[in-house]
Amino acid sequence: MIDRQAIHDKFGGRCAYTGKPLGDDWQVDHIVPKGQGGTDDESNLVPVLAIVNHYKRCLDNESFKSWLLGGLHERLKKLPKNPYTERGIKRKAYLLKVAEAFDITSDKPFCGKLWYEREDV
Repeated sequence: MIDRQAIHDKFGGRCAYTGKPLGDDWQVDHIVPKGQGGTDDESNLVPVLAIVNHYKRCLDNESFKSWLLGGLHERLKKLPKNPYTERGIKRKAYLLKVAEAFDITSDKPFCGKLWYEREDV
């Protein structure tokens, strides 16, 4: 059984990927996804914001960083200024929220490292 409190406290109540405070809306993520041989061992589990875990899906961290986060600043540039459909409005809000969590803007790409990988943590 996963000890959610131990995972929550692993990084002082912060998201392992963004460094932002977890709050109430967080999930346990597998660094190495179970579909790729990862286990429920505590060393493979980290606390993450729910929206970040949703965006990451079942990707391993290297694919997540290079594919989804690495190109997010470019995707932000292509977002419509005023989406006119409900789906477009929700998509834009979702991507902006993910980008904000990682301090990514259309002019500032992903730094290349997840929060827990940085030397200053």
